[in-house]
Amino acid sequence: MKNVVIHKIVTFIFTEEQLKAFWEKKKTGVPFTSLTNEQHMKLAEEMLQHSSHSQLQQHLIDGGWRTKEDMKGLVLAEDDSREHIHVEIVDTSIPQRPSNKLFIDRLTEFTCSDCQFSFYVRGLQTLPSVLCPSCGKTVQ
Repeated sequence: MKNVVIHKIVTFIFTEEQLKAFWEKKKTGVPFTSLTNEQHMKLAEEMLQHSSHSQLQQHLIDGGWRTKEDMKGLVLAEDDSREHIHVEIVDTSIPQRPSNKLFIDRLTEFTCSDCQFSFYVRGLQTLPSVLCPSCGKTVQ
């Protein structure tokens, strides 16, 4: 199954079935199966923009509907052209390949090993020692 994964500090997952239902409501006359990966990603972004707060709950990881497993698989296409959003289409039926630490919206996520506080830093060229904003300890 192909799911679209949108990383925007909060990660939203739109399943193929959800996208198909949204597409069919649009009544374009174009079959859903003819859409390209890029069109799937644009459709997910449109769905994101037109979702109410309560509708967004069904796209959040661990919100009761989506799990982290729904975003794991082979990345078929991605759009990293904008600074504030990163979009991927992931085929969850194909195992994912090993990858580096995820860079969300060009931010690097750090988790302090002492206090478990997670935070993000933008624009790192190298990985220097970073101080935890919560407890002040060095995070590596």
